[in-house]
Amino acid sequence: MASFSLTSTDAQDPSYIHTSNSRINTSTLEETLRHITPDFPYTSDICLLHTLPGCTFPWHWHKEVEIFYLRRGTMDYILPGGTCTFCQGEGGFINSGILHMTCCPKNQACIQEEHLFLPSFLGGGDTSILTTRYILPVTEQSGIELYRFDPAVPEHEKIIRLMRESYDCYEAAQEGYEFQVREYMVKIWRILFSLTKDFQADKKKRPHSDRIKLMMEFIASHYHEKLTLKQIADSAFVSPRECSRCFQEVLGQTPFLYLTDYRLHKACSFLAHTDLSITHISAACGFSSSSYFAQTFHKAFGCTPRQYAQENRSFP
Repeated sequence: MASFSLTSTDAQDPSYIHTSNSRINTSTLEETLRHITPDFPYTSDICLLHTLPGCTFPWHWHKEVEIFYLRRGTMDYILPGGTCTFCQGEGGFINSGILHMTCCPKNQACIQEEHLFLPSFLGGGDTSILTTRYILPVTEQSGIELYRFDPAVPEHEKIIRLMRESYDCYEAAQEGYEFQVREYMVKIWRILFSLTKDFQADKKKRPHSDRIKLMMEFIASHYHEKLTLKQIADSAFVSPRECSRCFQEVLGQTPFLYLTDYRLHKACSFLAHTDLSITHISAACGFSSSSYFAQTFHKAFGCTPRQYAQENRSFP
């Protein structure tokens, strides 16, 4: 997860949402990180969540595992199975391949320190004993999606401390820092592996996760079209009634409210990073009219599309 920063060309490409350090494929919702490379599949970053449109980072997933520390404010991690609120000083772990979004209260700073790395960063090859014995039991376990680190718990506090030391080491980038960063992550993983042993034996899956992901991927690919409930439901091979129930139980909103939210966030990217007209952006994002678009935008973000563009446009 990273702050949005599109170029004009990027914003007009409907295939991706580009951020300062990554891009999200709008068809699959997969986020790929620019600084994750085969020769060093690790990166750390600071996310200023309160600076994003609606104080929200949209739905996405990534192959990397993510550990994080909340330096300031509060934030929600929203998964298909529910929402978990993190407060200043707490940290957490989100597993590889888990669909999620984050948001924070408006008018409140939210500063998050993130560490993301591919499992191979610690385990090496797929058949190594480190991978099979210590990495896969965590990353392939459906019961381990999101785990909270409470600084009042000694083992959790140790993970948070190691995380923060790793961030400082990565930022300083002195000779040999690659060794040191990996050592920090190995120490964290050893503690995490021990903490999650009970979850590793739980084979229970969340019933709606696969369905909701298919429907969200469909919306991401067709948000600019006039969609029906049946079309959304058909994408996951369920009935319209089951589609509505799934969205309500998992996301707490109707399919069309989710569709509107998605369209609004796409509109924010166009407004901030292109010189397209409000009418053009309204049509490109699937709104029936520019007046309805302006009304919906103002209700969601507290300003008109034109005001948002004037305050957030990132090119001359």
